[in-house]
Order: sequence, then C-alpha cells, then structure tokens
Amino acid sequence: MNWESLNLEIKKCSKCEGLNSEILGTQNAPGYGNRKSKVVFIGQSLCGKPCIDAQIPFTGGSGRLLDEAFNLAGIEKRDIYITNVVKCHPPDNRKSEDYEISNCTPYLDRELIWISPSTIVCLGKDAWKYLDTSVGNPGIANITHLGRNITAHFIYHPSYLMKCPRSKREKYVADISNIICSNIA
Repeated sequence: MNWESLNLEIKKCSKCEGLNSEILGTQNAPGYGNRKSKVVFIGQSLCGKPCIDAQIPFTGGSGRLLDEAFNLAGIEKRDIYITNVVKCHPPDNRKSEDYEISNCTPYLDRELIWISPSTIVCLGKDAWKYLDTSVGNPGIANITHLGRNITAHFIYHPSYLMKCPRSKREKYVADISNIICSNIA
C-alpha cells in the first residue's frame, strides 16, 4: 500500500457509525504536511467545518495558535506533518469514543511508520494516551513507539489554551516554536 492508498482508505472509512458523514457534518481528513518531517503533531480528532473544508487538521480556531508557533519558528504548516488520533470530526464536538480511537489507530500507526519522525508532539489527552497510557500531565519523554526511539512532548490541546490569559498563550506558542526549532535543524 502506498501513501495515496492510505489517504483514500481514510477518506472512505466507515468503521464508526455516524462518523465520516457529509450529511451529519462529521467528515474526516487524513494528515497533512511534509511526509519527511522530523516532527509530527498529533491532535485528538478533526475539528469542524474549517478542517473538513480545507482537509487540513487545525485549520482556524485553536489551530491559529499552532500557526503562530510555526510562523515564529520560521516554517509553514506544510513544512511539518499534522494529523489526529481520530480522523473524523465527532458530532457536536464531543470527545472521541474509545472505539473510535481504536478504529483509527491503524491509520495513525501507518502514517508514523512511513514518516518516521524523531519527535512527536501530542496535543491533548487522546494523543497522549495513543503514545503512553500512563501520561496524566504535560511533559516530555523518550519512548519506543512502533519499534523506533522518539522524543514525545505531551502538551495541552491548543483549544484549552484559547481560554487562558494572553501571557499563557504566548508561552505556549513560544514553547511549540522551540520544540520545532530544536528538532528540524
């Protein structure tokens, strides 16, 4: 199977009832960006209409914080790889169900095997659990995942930071920029 086949498989997925439905507004999207990136960002699930329309995770909304971090790091979103644990947008922005995460995990595994990043930035608890079920707080760890040693950054989802004071958002943006700059050189 090649990359295009994987993306097509993701686009046609019907494993979870009520998801990937144009009528219900729960459509999905594969990951986006540079498939040779040393840094991969993993979110929880696809955002709503802006992400569905663009077919790019973290478009608009809380994704603006990531865009600011990319800009500060001197890169564009397409220069790194961004994906989600769950490829669909859950109805009413609800939290992803465990079975939805399980159904999408093989897709994410294949993305990461092909990309082979040295650093993964997990945005939010679903992404944290994907790499390490014992993680309960933000942090950094060197782990083995899919047979590869990687550095994992477990950080809050940007939607959480959107509710925080400006100074905390600015620190978040700077921290993400530093992660990128430390790993793409």
